[in-house]
Amino acid sequence: MGELNKLLNLKEVSQILNINTEVLRRWLRTGKLSGVKVGSDWRVNPDALQPFLNPDGKASAPTKPSDNPQKMCFRFPKWLEFSGLPAFFNQKYGPEAWPVFKKLIELDFELGKPTDRMIRFTYEELSERVGYKEDKIRAIVATLDKVGYIELHQKNSTCCFMIVTPIKTPKLILDIPYEKGGVRGAPGDALKNSCLRRFLESDVSE
Repeated sequence: MGELNKLLNLKEVSQILNINTEVLRRWLRTGKLSGVKVGSDWRVNPDALQPFLNPDGKASAPTKPSDNPQKMCFRFPKWLEFSGLPAFFNQKYGPEAWPVFKKLIELDFELGKPTDRMIRFTYEELSERVGYKEDKIRAIVATLDKVGYIELHQKNSTCCFMIVTPIKTPKLILDIPYEKGGVRGAPGDALKNSCLRRFLESDVSE
């Protein structure tokens, strides 16, 4: 029983790796990530995370709490929630627009960074994940495309979107405190955080 207490649950693994729990479950089922089933839940040995934390095999230097990138991003750039964008979307495009846009950014996080920035999706799945009817989802996505927050494309009859960067927000990340995911009062190298650069730069290719 003591051994089980040392294992991480999926929420903890998700916070460490910055990966959606549904993606983690898929990795566990396919064997990409090692874990054990405890009832209906998964548990993961911290050692199993090393290949994902250090893919080049190099030991990582310990970080100070203030340098922890998890303060900046967890499936989503935290600062966007304090940027005034949720209220702006609510007033301008209706209360459903922000949850849909947030889910699109989470999908961008979830699937990594394709070289062409295009994320495949279906309106049906997006409807299931956000909880709005499909016709509402289509209308919101079309609006986000029209006003320049995303770009919609078709690839081989598949719907794709790309987040338009830098994301336009009422409040700049420079004016948002570090504890809210911004860089005011943050360590000097905070803007080097890749999950922030991803949505702050026009060219996010590395």
